[in-house]
Amino acid sequence: MLKKLAKLRLLKNHFSLKDALSLYFGLKNNKEEINLSNLGRKIYLRKDTKDTETFEEIFLSSLYNTTLPIVPKTIVDAGANVGLASLFFRMKYPKASIVAIEIEDNNILAIQKNTANFTNFEIKHNALFNKKAFFKITDHYNATNSFQIVETTNPEEANSTSITLDEIMTSKNWETIDVLKIDIEGAEKQLFESNYENWLPKTKIIMVETHDRMIPKCSYTVMKTINDYNFILYTTTEGTLIYYNLDFIKIP
Repeated sequence: MLKKLAKLRLLKNHFSLKDALSLYFGLKNNKEEINLSNLGRKIYLRKDTKDTETFEEIFLSSLYNTTLPIVPKTIVDAGANVGLASLFFRMKYPKASIVAIEIEDNNILAIQKNTANFTNFEIKHNALFNKKAFFKITDHYNATNSFQIVETTNPEEANSTSITLDEIMTSKNWETIDVLKIDIEGAEKQLFESNYENWLPKTKIIMVETHDRMIPKCSYTVMKTINDYNFILYTTTEGTLIYYNLDFIKIP
């Protein structure tokens, strides 16, 4: 009983009581479609996938739910999976412009459902990378939340192409990225290896999960590059490092 109440209480941190109850029973009964009448939308969690686990990470484990010193106006959700982090950011920062980046076709369809009717929101069906490139998508873990990319020089065998943060900033006419959330299954190593000199100093907050179990020295590369700039590791949540750029953010 205590565990049930604790779960409901965590859901109430984000949703009305009515919607929290709908979510509680929907999750309990493994429903694929959960109606949130007060929020005016539905959440889609596919069976035989990691979608429910991802939902619980974001909305129950507070993966990104930390008090920020700014109200973000521009957010990049890199490795958007099925759009639940984008939903979280939209609920918390309703006026923000959000770009969600995801590589896998079925996940893209799920994002479209979970973010239906969002305004000031764009989905990029690409891999976030440090240059223009072609990729094959791999699924070594036979899951739906851990797709990886392998670069190829043959466009005919590729099933994904890259997008860079500089491209996003230019196309959206953003001067800064206020929140950059990164969960890209090891590709963060290449992202922070080169061609970061323009976008990185213009990024205010970075929320990054590193994946050394997939790509050796991933954490080292990310931390070394970030520490070359005026960032501090301000806090951590469950599995996520949160950096503040002191050129933009003043710490009391």
